[in-house]
Amino acid sequence: MSRRPRRARSERGASGWGQLTAVVIGGAASWGAVALGELSVGALDPALSPADAGPQGDDVAEQALVGVDDARTVASYSLEASLDPHAHVITAHGSMVLTNFTSQPLDHVYLHLYMNAFEHDRTVFRRRSGQGMRGDDGVSVDGFVDVESLTWREARSGELLPEHAHTPGDPEDRTDVRVALPRAIAPGERATFDVRFRTQLPPIVLRAGYAGSFNMVAQWFPKLAKLEEDGHFAHFPYERFGEFYSDYGDYDVTIQVPEGFEVGATGALVSDDRSGDRRTLRFSARAIGDFAFAAWDGFAEATRDAHGVAIRCLFPRGQEGAAAIQLDAAAAGLAFYNRELGPYPYTHLTIVHPPPDAQEAGGMEYPTLFTTGEPPFVGLLPLRPRTLELVTLHELGHQWFYGILGSNENQHPFLDEGLTSYVTERALTEIYGEGGLLPGLPFAVSLAELERAAQLGAHSRAPVAARVSDFPTGGDYTRLVYSRAATIMRSLDGAYDGAGRRAVARFARAHRFGHPGPEDLLRAVREVAGEDAEKQLRTALFERGSVDFVVTAIDNSRDGERVRRDVTLERRGALELPVVVALHGQGGRVERVSWDGKGSSTTLTTYGDEPLVAAVIDPERALPLDESRANDAFNLAPRALAPRTLLLAAFASTLVVHAVLP
Repeated sequence: MSRRPRRARSERGASGWGQLTAVVIGGAASWGAVALGELSVGALDPALSPADAGPQGDDVAEQALVGVDDARTVASYSLEASLDPHAHVITAHGSMVLTNFTSQPLDHVYLHLYMNAFEHDRTVFRRRSGQGMRGDDGVSVDGFVDVESLTWREARSGELLPEHAHTPGDPEDRTDVRVALPRAIAPGERATFDVRFRTQLPPIVLRAGYAGSFNMVAQWFPKLAKLEEDGHFAHFPYERFGEFYSDYGDYDVTIQVPEGFEVGATGALVSDDRSGDRRTLRFSARAIGDFAFAAWDGFAEATRDAHGVAIRCLFPRGQEGAAAIQLDAAAAGLAFYNRELGPYPYTHLTIVHPPPDAQEAGGMEYPTLFTTGEPPFVGLLPLRPRTLELVTLHELGHQWFYGILGSNENQHPFLDEGLTSYVTERALTEIYGEGGLLPGLPFAVSLAELERAAQLGAHSRAPVAARVSDFPTGGDYTRLVYSRAATIMRSLDGAYDGAGRRAVARFARAHRFGHPGPEDLLRAVREVAGEDAEKQLRTALFERGSVDFVVTAIDNSRDGERVRRDVTLERRGALELPVVVALHGQGGRVERVSWDGKGSSTTLTTYGDEPLVAAVIDPERALPLDESRANDAFNLAPRALAPRTLLLAAFASTLVVHAVLP
């Protein structure tokens, strides 16, 4: 697929270090408004932290976990690339080896040519506005991948790629191309495709591109689409909201750059040769799903060994403090995720902190490599928010759900982004404490509460488990895929004794290198918490299920020597989650009772020596899916329940917004 070379315009993409920013901004912006109508019982009955029901006991019994040497490698690559970091062009050649592990002959393959998403404004990617997600819709970008030659070695074929190949049914897009073969690849056969190509990077607009002499090289090579068990290819164009899905393979990539440029890449560095004004680096990795690298002549380097992993951080010179923060967070995060999700199976991990004018490259995950970043002024704030620690922990979490598990992010993005958001909050809390997001304040600012606020009301927009093309806007995508999915899992924890944590631990261990789907997560929930928990999760993910608990009445009446106390509750929405209700007696005694959530309403009857003055649903805030906390409390004594301090909430919201806005 050839075309005349065209130089990209040197124009900056929008700033921002990932969709995670939108979650925090959205949550913070909502928090102050939510606080106006929500009540706290802290003055009357301090909230208790739910017990840490992390993976333990029979739920995650030790088993032989799949490692890199056990993983099935299907699509492997050997590439030699030369980067011109000033023209932002990669010229490369090499081979792709596809193993047909299915029982079906393959008479075609699909190639993802994702850099073509940026070649003009009529591609699938460019036709859809970000609408609340990363990426600058106003920047004119010019990026492409030119496949100059594609042949099948064993078949001694001629050129395989048609002159005007394009995405099926879409002649304006060339990111998903069908390649007919001169003969079928038989079951069990390995086919070697020799390829020569040239890639032009765009100015950084989404994940990849350049800013000055900084080059973030991702989605840069022709890549075989994922071969599924039934013999079909899971192929799709480069979607605005979506990410990727790949077979595992072995990668051997040689990169040539000018002397003076530092390179951070997927895998382990095998060799580093210097000759004249050129530097040649070779990287290799076993059982990974992609390969990306960054090259810049402004990088400094810091390293750390932690938990058997060599961590390398490349960062702008002069930002040694930021590098130390990221290395500390990565080391602590490895300990947490190793324990919760199973051991990290690789020996190396690279963190790339892009320069300030390349923030659109930040906040993205690749195998054994991720990018971070932070607005420069954050370090000047009197109270520094832990946004850099947050993005480090989030992108590190992706090494499991995106990297080691390999779910289909186009079909069900919540399996990666939602579960990663869920474990990120837990890691942040364990490592830095309940108020770890904004240290130094007289009250805790919880990431979980910010995510809860961000997703309020979003369930009506689309199912959480929808594919990327079915989300109306980028804002809906982030609120549902990130925030609501994480909030659902936290609610499973509260309703079913840590079921979210236990199920995710089981899911992550059982499906290493296995490309699991939603049914695998549902099965894990059923195994640790039963069929009812599975049913509620399915409703929440696939059927836009929601819940809003309401206390509608308290009635005290004498029954001989005792007081009969009737509390009437309603449940609105399709989710039937069990919930705890705190009953506050006139003399200060608090009694907790439970409702299984079945039916649209119930009356809880208790007997005691004193009448009730108040009833509070979910006093420990264990069910963050509850749509409104304003109706969770009913009191007969005006001062029984204290409104949340609005000044503190507004102040915290402002801090978070200013911490993450570019």
